[in-house]
Amino acid sequence: MKRTLLLLMAMLMLSPAAMRAQDSESIYSGWGAGIQLGAGAMLPTGSLADEFKACALFTGGLTVEYSRARLKIDLTYSQPSFKNDNPYAVYDDEGRNLQLNGTASSTSLGVSFQLGYTVWQSGKLRVTPCVGVNFNRLNWDINHIKWEADEQGDDKPLIDDVTDVHESSTGLTASVDFDIRLGGKFVDIGSGSSHYTSSVRVTPFITHAGYSNLSPSVKGNWIGLAVSYSGLFRLISR
Repeated sequence: MKRTLLLLMAMLMLSPAAMRAQDSESIYSGWGAGIQLGAGAMLPTGSLADEFKACALFTGGLTVEYSRARLKIDLTYSQPSFKNDNPYAVYDDEGRNLQLNGTASSTSLGVSFQLGYTVWQSGKLRVTPCVGVNFNRLNWDINHIKWEADEQGDDKPLIDDVTDVHESSTGLTASVDFDIRLGGKFVDIGSGSSHYTSSVRVTPFITHAGYSNLSPSVKGNWIGLAVSYSGLFRLISR
């Protein structure tokens, strides 16, 4: 009876399901590093929505992992369009604009550092909540306006000067990475080996931002979704 039980246990351990489970666990243990590249969209909330419109974004970055722990560094690029033509609220005594946006959209560059931990790992899906900090910088042109009378005596706005302006923001950010595994393969590297995993990463996120120099100052959250290709090399022992 004892010998039969041992035989059944050995057969179970060598079954395809068991081997897949062990393989899935082994390729997600130890140190790993990779990159991700993708695109998405985001929309503002709070008083940010009074100044900016929803926009597309492009993202890329680096992921470093140890077992279920994750550090990711993401770079983002977007061009939020303005809702307000005079975000600094500069007027003359008659209430006429003395500054106007000189470009239709701002250029937004951001970098975030986030720590995460995989809370669900089964088959082809991994779920990893992450939290961290985001640094963001907006750049655009401002037209400085002066008013002069035309030949008919009517006041007309004229561009007196154009300057490049920028606003910076630092805020907390949170996201959830849903990594859907596409495939993987073992790669020999000298005396050891590694495993390369390719995935589609779907990431809903929320990022807090605020710009105190605008008049009035604005703050709120950017809520968005990014879809990326992720490639990860992980050192393993087989």
